[in-house]
This record gives sequence, structure tokens and C-alpha cells, in this order.
Amino acid sequence: FDLTALYPGVLVALDTLAAQGHRLGLCTNKPAGPARAVLRHFGLDKHMAVLIGGDSLPQRKPDPAPLYAALAALGPGPALFVGDSEVDAETAQRAGVALALFTEGYRKAPIDSLGAKLIFSDFAALPGLVSHLAPRLLPNS
Repeated sequence: FDLTALYPGVLVALDTLAAQGHRLGLCTNKPAGPARAVLRHFGLDKHMAVLIGGDSLPQRKPDPAPLYAALAALGPGPALFVGDSEVDAETAQRAGVALALFTEGYRKAPIDSLGAKLIFSDFAALPGLVSHLAPRLLPNS
């Protein structure tokens, strides 16, 4: 884990989102085992009710199947997919789920080309942005 670091504010943001009653999950192209180990290492596993890894299904992002699986496991309700790349943006678009784009991640394409409903560069701001956006999110069906 020497080369893996959390972005500033991630732990507080997840603590706050969980305290606000949001159900959280992880949908990643990394294999589930190593992804779970990283979550445990940083103490993030306590917030993730669901983990769908790149080896959890035959399909991987940007196919919407992994996101659909994560949403089904989380249960019905409003959904927001937080991502940091073009693959994440395409996944959200193909799944019909609103995207919150973290601008300091792996993205190379222009921000305005990715169709994000919410754009942020500081995880400390995420819970407030989610609270503001939540009433306008369509329920996940």
C-alpha cells in the first residue's frame, strides 16, 4: 500500500455521507480482492455496503452491468455515481445514473465533455453538494 494514498478529505466525506444515511458502495475495474484490501487498509470498508470489482461479473466498466449490480445490492432510492475518469462518465451515462465527477483524478478529457451532474475538486465539499443535489436525483429503478 506504499504507493496508494487517499485524496484529502475522503474519509471525512464518507463518514459524513454515511452519517447522513446514504448507502455507499464501490464499483471498480480493480479485482475485488485487492480493492477490498485497500478499503480495509484505509478504514473505508466500514462504509461500503457493496463492492463490485472488475472480476465480480463477466462485464467491466464502462459496461453498465457492474453499476447496475451495485445499485441492485444497495437497494432502491436515488443514485449518484462518483467517478474520476472517462470510463466512469461513460458507465454513468450508459446506466442512466447521475455522475459526480472528481476533477483531480484520472480524467484527461475536458470536464464539460463528460456530462457530469455535479463537479468537485475537494472531497470535503462532496457531502454538501450531495445534500443540495439529492432532492433532484431520480430514484434508481
